[in-house]
Formats: sequence, structure tokens, C-alpha cells
Amino acid sequence: MNEDTTSFSASEWLRYTRHIQLPEVGAAGQLKLKQSHILVIGTGGLGSPVALYLAAAGIGHLTLVDGDVVDTSNLQRQIIFEHGQVGQPKALAARERLLRINPDIRVDAVEAFLSVENAAELVGSADLVVDCTDNFSARYLINDYCCAIGKPWVFASIQKFFGQCALFTPGGACFRCLFPEAPTNVEDCNSAGVIGVLPGLLGVLQANEAIKYLLGLPTPLLNHLLLVDALNLEFRSIQLTRSDNCVACANLAGALDLPQEAPPQCTLDIRDIDTREDTRLSPEAFRELYRQGDCVLLDVRSPTERQAFHIGGQHIPLDELPQRLAELEGVETVLCYCQSGVRSGKALALLEELGFNGASLDGGLLAWLRYTLEDLDDHQDS
Repeated sequence: MNEDTTSFSASEWLRYTRHIQLPEVGAAGQLKLKQSHILVIGTGGLGSPVALYLAAAGIGHLTLVDGDVVDTSNLQRQIIFEHGQVGQPKALAARERLLRINPDIRVDAVEAFLSVENAAELVGSADLVVDCTDNFSARYLINDYCCAIGKPWVFASIQKFFGQCALFTPGGACFRCLFPEAPTNVEDCNSAGVIGVLPGLLGVLQANEAIKYLLGLPTPLLNHLLLVDALNLEFRSIQLTRSDNCVACANLAGALDLPQEAPPQCTLDIRDIDTREDTRLSPEAFRELYRQGDCVLLDVRSPTERQAFHIGGQHIPLDELPQRLAELEGVETVLCYCQSGVRSGKALALLEELGFNGASLDGGLLAWLRYTLEDLDDHQDS
């Protein structure tokens, strides 16, 4: 790594030639990028393209923050990871990949989620923050600390075929101006799904705005929310206005009223559904209960999902369950499963109201497959 931030090595000059040839960048602009420190929070679907392009562009210092590990279900869209990295900490795995791409930069890996314990230090040390998380809690935390400390940040969110992106800077509209309160019952990618290329598209837009902001170039996403419809390939921009009643923007006046605890989690979770804790079973407990007999396994997913893959049992889609209860007549215990545990939790709540006993597979088929594949690997290794 070339630690001299005032000049380029021969390999750096060659690497960044196409940037340097741009009149809008030039050698001076490329030095700005080399001297910049960007905090990337989350190394998943959005963080993958963001980190890859920022590293390739020559951002001199990247800090990656992620407390998760690589999972097989990530590989459909989190292109920074490889199959052989499944089970590894995401931050470390991403750092390894980035340094293979560009050994002339510094990459720090923080194996933790953003929290009130580390936000002030992490945000305060960076020139710019890129939000690549998947929940409102983290976004409010990022927004409030960036407002209080006076840091710019680039936001993006994705779901199914749709995405949003914006650039927030000190003195302009902030995330709380756009969303004063967290919306409820918002599904994340685990429960709603996402087309694999969508985070790539939004992540590239984030990286593009981050680089331009550092270079002092026009940034159309400043005080604007870009709405992306990848299904119909439509883009729409909405102008944002700073709210006079925004509690986060008030910090810019010098109050520095930083959050003392993390905001509540806002993504839809099985625990938001009115079912008892003891009815949400781990894959191991779910399998053991089924093996005991005297129960029915119930798949509440769609017919298409059922046809593509299932683990047996009866099939009644969740939206048809109220009309098809007769098919469960005489059954005392129903073991419900779906893709991620959300629909099976809803099905179980309905069945419990009608007098059925049962349980839901916590984490759904995703958790089941992780468990059974690990169990198979353990047997093969022994």
C-alpha cells in the first residue's frame, strides 16, 4: 500500500489513467479521492457494488461495517462474496476481496453492526458515509449522527423490483425530513425478496454520487429522492424540502443531541406477529416435533413456490387458508412453514384463534436448509 497521499506511485498512475484523463477529475481530483475516507455501513447487496467501485476508483481509505456472516442465500446478489466464503464474517471477507482488487488502498473491517456504542467514532472519522443497510433503525441512527456531526451520507433502499436513493448533506433535507417516523410492517428482502441486479443498480448510483460529491461535481441526488422501478425501467425524482420541525436537523444548530439508544427495529419480523415464543420453533425442534407424529406439516407458500421446492406436508396457501380449514378437520397439531417464517407465523396465529395447536418454523425454509445442509456436512466430515 502506498501511504503517501500527496502523490501517486507508478502503478497508481497507470491504474487511474482513465480518471485522470477526465477534465472534471484530473490528477488533483484523483488525489482528493486518495485522501478521502468513506464509511460503508453494510456489505450486502448494496454494499457489494458500492465497496467494489469505491475501491477500484481509488478511495484511499474504506471502513466496512457489518456484523453478519456470509450465507448461501446472499450469493444471488451480494457479488463481493464467493461460495468458498460462506460462513465467514462479511466485513473480513469483503476486505480480502477489495485488497485483491486494489492493494494500494487501506481497508478497515469492523465486525459489528452500527450501534450507539460505535456510531459516533465511526461516523466522525469519515469524510462521507454510505448507507448500505436494510432497515430503518440503522438509517435513523446514521441520519441522526450525520446531522449532529455534520457529515454527508448517501442513502439507498431496495425491495422486490423497486429502489430509492438520495444524498443528504449538512444544511439540507435529511432522512427524518422525508420519514419523520418509521413506517410499520415494512418487509425487508428476507421476507419480500429482491431481484438480484437491483442492489447492483442502486449501489452503483450510490458510489457514483459519493465519488462526485468528493470531487465537487454536480450531484443531482442532493435534496432529491430518486425512485427506481427496475421492472418497468422507470426513474422518477422527487425534490425534498427541509422540515422546520425535524428533530434531527435541529442538531445542526449545535445541540448535538445524539441518540442514546438504538431506534426500534422497523422491518417486519415474525416476532411482530401475535404468536407465543414457544410456538416459533428452531429447525431442530421443528423436526423433532414432527418426528413424534400426531401432527400435520403445512406449507402455506404460493403454488409456484411449492412446485419449485418443498419439504413435504399438505399445501394450503396463506390467502386460501380461511376458506380451506375443512381440510384440517380432525387435526390437533399443525406445523406451519413458509420461506422466511412470516407467512407461517400469520397462519399459525389464525389457526390458534380457531382452536388448533401448532408451531411455526422460525426462519422458514431458509433456516431449515441452513440447518439440514450443515447437518449433512457434519455427517460427511465424521
